Formats: sequence, C-alpha cells, structure tokens
Amino acid sequence: MTATRSALTYDVFVAPEKPFVAPTPAVGDAPAWDPTTSTLIFGARDAVLVDPLMTVREATALADWVALHDRRLTTVYITHGHGDHYLGLPVVLDRFPDARVVATAGTVRQMQDGQGLDISLRTRFPGQIADTVPLPEPLTSPELQLEGCPILVIDTGHTDTADTTSLHVPDLDLIVSGDVAYNHCHMFVGATTPESRAEWIAALDRLAALHPAAVVCGHKDPTQGNPPAVLGESRGYLEYYGQLRDAAIPDGELFDAMVDRYPGWVSRQQFLILGAATTP
Repeated sequence: MTATRSALTYDVFVAPEKPFVAPTPAVGDAPAWDPTTSTLIFGARDAVLVDPLMTVREATALADWVALHDRRLTTVYITHGHGDHYLGLPVVLDRFPDARVVATAGTVRQMQDGQGLDISLRTRFPGQIADTVPLPEPLTSPELQLEGCPILVIDTGHTDTADTTSLHVPDLDLIVSGDVAYNHCHMFVGATTPESRAEWIAALDRLAALHPAAVVCGHKDPTQGNPPAVLGESRGYLEYYGQLRDAAIPDGELFDAMVDRYPGWVSRQQFLILGAATTP
C-alpha cells in the first residue's frame, strides 16, 4: 500500500506473467502474456478500481485483494479496449455487484469493435475467460469523483491501440497510465506505424507535462516501483524502435537489438515487438 499526504491512497495489484496457447515463436521467449496491473484508488470509505484484468483466476485474486482493503467499491474504470484489461470484469462484479462500470465512449466503441481480439484471447487462454462481459456505461464527463476528490480522465488517443485513456489523480500526483506507458516491460509496438508512434510519443509528453510523482503502468515488471521515469523510458523505447524500423533491418535483428538495448525488461515476446508475422 502506498502512503500519501492526501485523503486518498492507492495500491497496485500485479497479475504475473502467464503462458498462453500459441505456436513456438520464431524469436524470443515461449509464449507468455506480460504482467498486467490493476490499480485501486481509495479514501476512508470508498474506492475506484482501474482495469479488472483478464482471466477468471487473476480476476478472482484481484477481487479477494480488493476486499482486503475494506472499502465500498463504487466504480470500475476501464482505460482502453484491450481485453487483457477488462475481460475479468464479470468476476469482479460478482463480488461487487453495486459497482458502476464506466469508460469513455471511445473505449466502449473499441470494446464493441474488438470482438475479434477477444476471440483471439479466448483461443490463447481456453477455458480461462468468462463467457460474457458487460459493456461499461459511457462517461459523459471527463471526471470521476472519489470522496470529493477529482479523478481526471485524459484522452491519450492512439497509443498501443485506438481511443486509449489515462487517469490523473491530482490529490496524489498520480497517473494511472493504462497502456500509454510500460514499466520495464517490452511494449506492444509490433503493429505501430510512424504516425501512430508519433501520436503515442505526444501522449507520453502530455502525461509528463503533469509532473506526476508516481505513474502506474498497465504492464510492469512486478519488482519495480511506480516512478515517473517510466514516461521518458517509454518514449525512448518508441524512438529507438522507430530508428530500427527506419533502417529496414530484418525482424530477427530488430528483435535482438531491442532486447540488447533493454536487457532487464520482461516479456521478450515476438508478438509485442514484431507482431504476428516475423522474418528471420
């Protein structure tokens, strides 16, 4: 649990890396999903949960962890439309049925349009994901309230997917970045373009301009804290990846160059760095 001077506090749950069903990749580690976070922001009575994870098992552990904080879960917020951050929602709602589930209209649209991605995740994690997942209520205001304190929704545009968001909690000098920033975990850049990387970098710069004291990333090495330096590190990762793409080197060499540049980062996965198709 993170102590603060504010009436609010936050805590972070990290679901560990987990294997999934897929052919052996041409490069990198055996198929495994990168460690994923869920953040609980809470006051004296109430709490807001950010991103309810993916599998039934990890969402059950998350719900148990939330219950240990002995707060009324008023809200579940979903940062973006990737299923690894929201498919665990039914499990959380079983435990906290009175919680309101919200996301931006863009995130709701991505969830509706992303059924193919959800099917892919169900194929990768057979029997591990709830059969049906309710859609969130679209927000009509870019602000949540927790015991009189604002939680601001930041539209970050196209980062690792379209219509992503982050949260800013001014009372905590905290940013919950979703997948806009990664914390010592290889980033999902395989499907990016020069244009989308530029938009992603601009989003990181907007978050950095808020001068947060802490940044919780959607994916992180569980041994790491939540330092604001992850914003600059994520920016540097995107820039270096872009340089390698501009050099038009073979995929295998690009993968090795990224791993060599970031040797301590977890999830050395082909699908993250190169996408599905890889040439040696």
